[in-house]
Order: sequence, then C-alpha cells, then structure tokens
Amino acid sequence: MAKISASDVYVVYDTVQFTRTEYHNRQRIRARNGPMLLSVPVYSARHRQRLCDVRLVQNDDWRGYHLRILKQEYCRSPFFGDVFPLVAEVYGHPHTMLVDFNTDMMAKLFQYLEFRTKIVKASELSHHGDNTDRLIQLTTAVGGDEHITSTWGTDREYIDWARVADAGLKVRTQEFTHPRYRQQFEPFVAHLGVLDLIFAQGTAASETIARSSHFPHALID
Repeated sequence: MAKISASDVYVVYDTVQFTRTEYHNRQRIRARNGPMLLSVPVYSARHRQRLCDVRLVQNDDWRGYHLRILKQEYCRSPFFGDVFPLVAEVYGHPHTMLVDFNTDMMAKLFQYLEFRTKIVKASELSHHGDNTDRLIQLTTAVGGDEHITSTWGTDREYIDWARVADAGLKVRTQEFTHPRYRQQFEPFVAHLGVLDLIFAQGTAASETIARSSHFPHALID
C-alpha cells in the first residue's frame, strides 16, 4: 500500500496469470485466535487464466460470511463504525469479476484515506512482449516517467533495468519497514491486510503507511 500511495498512478497488473498462491483473492486479517484468511471464491479454469478474466462465484453466501467475520473480529476496534460501512458498501455491489471487486475496494479505501493515486487497469492499455517491455509500455501509457520498485537488489531478477533506463524512465526503490501499531489482540501480528491497520487507526493510517517506506533518489536516472 505504501508504494501505491506514493505513486501518481497505480497500474493494476491484471493481465498476469491468476494464481491461488498469491493474494489475488485473499485478505489476511487478525482474529482473536490469530491470523486468518478471508478468501473470495472464484470459478476455476482448467487452463491458465489471466487475472482480468477471473469470475466471482455468484452467490451472497461468501459476501455475508466475510461481513459477519469482519464484524465479529473488529466490532470493538476504534474505527469500526467508520470503516465497516465502507467495506460493506463494496461487498454490496453486484461485481462479476474479481479485479472489479478488488479495485472497487481499493478505490473506496483510497478515498477514505485521502490518497490521490489514480487506479488504471493494465487490461485497458496496450502492452506486449517480455516483462521489461510491458513495464516500459504500461508506464509510458499512463504518462509516467518514473517507476517505483520493491524488487531492486533481490533475487527476483525479471526486469532488465538497463533497458528501462534506455527507454527514458527513472527507477526508484522502496525501502520498507513494517510499522507496529496497537491491534485488538496480543501479541502483535505483522503482514496483515491493510484493513487491520485502518480499523485500528482510521484516517491516521495514511500517516503510518507513509512513514513505513522511504524512496531514495532515483537508482536509474
């Protein structure tokens, strides 16, 4: 969330392959007995499927279950009265596609936190080629001249940063320190979904998110 909120435009990379091992359709929350996953049920495909093509299971069972769990576990959180109605509003929309549900939830939370980041889906933009080509094309398609990355210097070497520089794009790296904040239950559990932080801090969560990351001067300029 910190990397997204520091950007002018967030391109939702919904043309990548959907995988159940990622958090494409899952949210990690803090329950009284420990962390738990809320999973959005989707229709399975026998072949490789792009994220933008993943359809939601069309019944209200999972929607009602998620809202009951959130109410049960967060009803005593400081900002439950402010945040829960926003979440419930998104769950009440008749989404058919997973990416629409996700981006709608993100936009609602951005509005609450007063983030001005514009959300654009990659599936709405022309792009092709390898990972580096796509990064360059998607960044330039939204008028960007700089890309923020959290994978610089890691073993995830799937971008040719020299080609990115040759395309005239700057690159900044995110230096992230996980924030600690008062949760409902002890002990503190890290790496939860952002909803946990927002239920705990309300709009002040925006400051916590901002303080969690630093973006040094461009590595490639």
